[in-house]
Amino acid sequence: MGRRLARLVPFVVLAAVALGTSASSVLAVKPPPPPVTIQVLNVSDWHGNVDPVSNVGGAWNLSARWQEDRLANPNTLTLTAGDDFGASPPLSSFFDDVPAVKAERMMGIQINTFGNHNFDKGLAYLQSKIDLAGAPTDSDHPGSPYRYVAANLQNLKANLSGVDPIAYFTIGGAKIAVIGIVNEEAPTLVSPGNFGTMTVTDGVAAANKYAAIARQAGANAVFVITHKGYEGLSPAHGPLVDFVDGLTPGLVDVVFGDHTNVQYSETRNGVLVLENASFGQSYARTTLSVQPGKGGGVLSKTTTFVTPGPAGSLSSNNTSCGSLTYCDQAIVDMLVPYRTALSGALDEKIGTTTLPFDRGDNIERRQEVPLGDLIADGMRTTYSTDFGYMNGGGIRAQFPSCSYQPADHTLNRANYLSDHTTISTCPGYASGTPYDLVKGDVYTVLPFGNNVLTRTITGIQLWQMLENGVSKFDSSGNNTQGRFPQISGFKFTFDYSLPSGCSGSETPPVTWTCAPSRVLSVTRPDGSPIPYDNTTYTLATIDFLNTGGDSYFMLNDGQGTTRDRDANVFLGYLGVVGPALDPTSFPLDRITKCGPC
Repeated sequence: MGRRLARLVPFVVLAAVALGTSASSVLAVKPPPPPVTIQVLNVSDWHGNVDPVSNVGGAWNLSARWQEDRLANPNTLTLTAGDDFGASPPLSSFFDDVPAVKAERMMGIQINTFGNHNFDKGLAYLQSKIDLAGAPTDSDHPGSPYRYVAANLQNLKANLSGVDPIAYFTIGGAKIAVIGIVNEEAPTLVSPGNFGTMTVTDGVAAANKYAAIARQAGANAVFVITHKGYEGLSPAHGPLVDFVDGLTPGLVDVVFGDHTNVQYSETRNGVLVLENASFGQSYARTTLSVQPGKGGGVLSKTTTFVTPGPAGSLSSNNTSCGSLTYCDQAIVDMLVPYRTALSGALDEKIGTTTLPFDRGDNIERRQEVPLGDLIADGMRTTYSTDFGYMNGGGIRAQFPSCSYQPADHTLNRANYLSDHTTISTCPGYASGTPYDLVKGDVYTVLPFGNNVLTRTITGIQLWQMLENGVSKFDSSGNNTQGRFPQISGFKFTFDYSLPSGCSGSETPPVTWTCAPSRVLSVTRPDGSPIPYDNTTYTLATIDFLNTGGDSYFMLNDGQGTTRDRDANVFLGYLGVVGPALDPTSFPLDRITKCGPC
């Protein structure tokens, strides 16, 4: 064969000369296509915030900005990485999160994965959202369909349909692969059984597996969208960092994180990794130069964070964009019937407060806060129990919050900014004090629909509960998990510098057990001790914890009498202690945190 090819070469050269062309051009390999600039737009931990939070974000505002970004570069992929719904404000949660998913379709989301809150209401509910996201476009399904991917859910097909481990896109001639990774601890953050027969497997192993498959399939760029986040930045650490450091070098180009409300980007292990502030308060514009074609890859990659605000306020009773610079009227129109129905149910004024009850950036997960005291007091007082116990992760907003927007714009409405000291008037509302509270604020604070229940517990169980509640603090006294308690009817002291007294597996088969270590003392309000023994007490808490949610497995013994929805209980209690509230009246002496003590 080689000798035959050698004999043919002179004839090729002679033919080229006869045609007036060069031999080198005849024999040259076809040049590769030019590199293409690809843009990726994404939000993190959106939670169905279809309206802006503190005058930033909101579906109608983000959508208009993204339309402008796509005009600047049509080679765009738009994505997010879980918790796009769940723990949503009433404008979405009161309507089974249909407004959130419709808004995502209209915003142009193309691919998504799951976070723990997507499983809050079980698999049937989740499947209905997957089906809505993927439905063909018609009058009931505006916008464009999008998909969910999850590569580390074992037994996926037996539990959910319409979900794949990986998805492929062709953008500007380049082949892009997107792999979805669910956070491994997700089953411990929802009610037991909400994952069906699925188990969450190791995310690093799944990402490496499908990234290798994508490369073999000719992908020019490989992205991972994962519901993992940073837990601190000095230095950068957390599940997202551990995940990226575990990836096989050269397989993955960009990892899009989520979950922990940290805005940050870096390149580590050869991977560009980034996470946005939650609730649409920032979005990332990631730009990549990609060489299409066989053997092509990513030539460069950078990220810019955008603060989509100030968003401004809608006009004409929240039905019109008016003169806003960034506003998608189609999304505003889609939300009108939901607003109308919600306003009739939740706009009634219920009281006032001298200052907003601060929730900020999850401070209720690491310390006692007045809002936590108020909620726990409501449960205990309503049912005349010895103790009240609420998990910090169940508290989802400040009180009041600009994320709930009553139709009456003469109300005085404001909340704290993230610095916890600056109070910002809600756009379009009055700015006087005291601040007005409406029913919708209660359901914004407590959106899950958990039920309060009453039961008996022993002193041993109470100490175990508290040890579990402080088990995830790091050596600096920080905690991001929602299991930290807000309490009523007792006090306790804990030392976060000591080893956790909890150990074992928090996922099936569960072996998680807790014994006193960090918790140093538990007392009545008068200082009399509550010993670690079998003395019994009455407790009001929520059913989520009582069935082992947030790893409160010591309560999962079948006991408890269900009472009423937690938001209804809170609303009723406000009628007892209100109508005028003052957050500074709480001495915040129930929980003593130290390290070392």
